[in-house]
Amino acid sequence: MRRLISWSLGCFLMLLASSAMASVILGPKANTLPNATFRVLPNGTDAKAEVKLVPAASLRGKPIALLYWKVGDSKSETELKVFQKLATLPTYKGKVHFLSAVKASSAADIKAATKRIRELKLSIPTVMDRNQLAPYLEAWFGFPRYGLVDKDGRIVVWHVAHLTETIGPNYTFMKALQQLAAGKKVPAMRGTTKLKNTHQLIGKKIPNVGLNDEQGKATTTMKYHKGKPLLLAFWSVTCPHCRQVIPVVGKYWHARKGNVDLVTITRAPSDSLKKMIRDLFKEKGFSWGVSYAPENATLGFFNIVKVPTVILADKKGIIRYVWIQPDAKWIEGAIESALVTLAP
Repeated sequence: MRRLISWSLGCFLMLLASSAMASVILGPKANTLPNATFRVLPNGTDAKAEVKLVPAASLRGKPIALLYWKVGDSKSETELKVFQKLATLPTYKGKVHFLSAVKASSAADIKAATKRIRELKLSIPTVMDRNQLAPYLEAWFGFPRYGLVDKDGRIVVWHVAHLTETIGPNYTFMKALQQLAAGKKVPAMRGTTKLKNTHQLIGKKIPNVGLNDEQGKATTTMKYHKGKPLLLAFWSVTCPHCRQVIPVVGKYWHARKGNVDLVTITRAPSDSLKKMIRDLFKEKGFSWGVSYAPENATLGFFNIVKVPTVILADKKGIIRYVWIQPDAKWIEGAIESALVTLAP
């Protein structure tokens, strides 16, 4: 139950951060850097440096690498040292804006942050943030949080806990940074804060693990694979984001069920949660079935770290696409585009 509640809270927070989005076909939609004026301490090595007002628009034209940290947090401050060294490398110097950011909602916060920045001798500029950046990087409770903004102001990478984090198929944060510095485009990718995530299953066979069907009978994931592309959608009935995304996936399947199969998988360890699911399906008229993961270990085989997670496997049962917490407005088009690539 605790896991379901935490999933729901995470999904709710994700919804709060998902405004003003621009379209990307096969990845998450990218927020645009808010049209705000930031308070920035330009240099912590200069004791006379003062906080200045910097319009976000003035940063356009170059990519931005961001590190959101917390004063006094040892992990954040360790990451800051590495981040500062990156800014001096020839690969990035003059090609990428490096900014740190710290929450500073009051004059006292600014004073404390300025003091610590000078103690750390932080030479890169620091944004004294009044929740202008935190929601976009999903920097609420965990620190540090990395993000990347392209030269047009699109936040293409966010919610990343460390520089070597895997954020997509064959992608780490560092690779995305290198591509932006080289003038290349980077797809929108959300981090997971864990190296182990569902993206790493791409190219591998669907894990054949145990499930329970709607009647409580034992089955397995591979019994749902019948020679067609297969959608596996992991969700929670208490997750508001899931309740937006899963109906769209189900609607897509219903319209094309001759070409693709679907299994939706959830954890519902109590009778009350199962009743919530039955009531939801009856109220909305959903016609696809639900399978239950009997234990958390089942989800572990799929490296599920956040819901909803949607997986598309090909006719041979090989996982080809993964969408972690996709946006309901584009997931149908994303699946359709992906299926085209799987056509014989």
